Amino acid sequence: MFMVNQHYYTDHTVPWHILCDFDGTISLKDTTDYLLETYAKAGWEEIEEEWEQGKIGSKVCMQKQIELLDVSVDELQQCLDKIEIDLGFIELVKITAQYKIPLTIVSDGLDFVIRHILKKYQLDHLPVIANHLVQTGERSWRLEFPNQEVNCVSQSGTCKCKVANQKPQKHTILIGDGRSDYCLAGNADYVFAKKSLIDHCIENHIFHTKFENFAEIYQPLAKLLSSDFGIDTPVTVIT
Repeated sequence: MFMVNQHYYTDHTVPWHILCDFDGTISLKDTTDYLLETYAKAGWEEIEEEWEQGKIGSKVCMQKQIELLDVSVDELQQCLDKIEIDLGFIELVKITAQYKIPLTIVSDGLDFVIRHILKKYQLDHLPVIANHLVQTGERSWRLEFPNQEVNCVSQSGTCKCKVANQKPQKHTILIGDGRSDYCLAGNADYVFAKKSLIDHCIENHIFHTKFENFAEIYQPLAKLLSSDFGIDTPVTVIT
């Protein structure tokens, strides 16, 4: 259980906003890769290689790959039902709600996919900002990018820096794991990093806390929030 001194922000005074990645951060596997491995026509792996080599950005990569999907809505949902999340995220949602810290899922993945998985865990009330998946036929799909930025450093479909700049809160906390988080990591006030985002933070001298699961975030988050509260007494996490 997360414990911090009894100070509650109002919606108008909260200075923090948490932006959390989804694929590989909340979910235990990359949902887009899982769908492509299961239902994509030939050619998606070659597109992936172009992205890995830096020849194309993630927006172009995903746009091309999603057009190769051959899957019905029912099959898509059945596939997504097999995907699990880090259950520690559920506790983090409770913590942020209790202390009125806004939490938004910001992903360069697929909005339909994310919302379907969140619903399974009764988390579908959370705001989701991601690429928009559109069905164009019984078994065909395409992507729209309502949150793109022409000059996005990461060349993402969803520019996380753009999203952060649109939030009214003074400070941004980033929780992420990969390439789509690199740009925002350099601009956020605090970073919780896993996987390749750790290496990026180290190489670019970005102060961060590394983690493998959400349970490891509770204690440093408590200290972070309490320091902003201006409280000197220790905060504790009871597990």
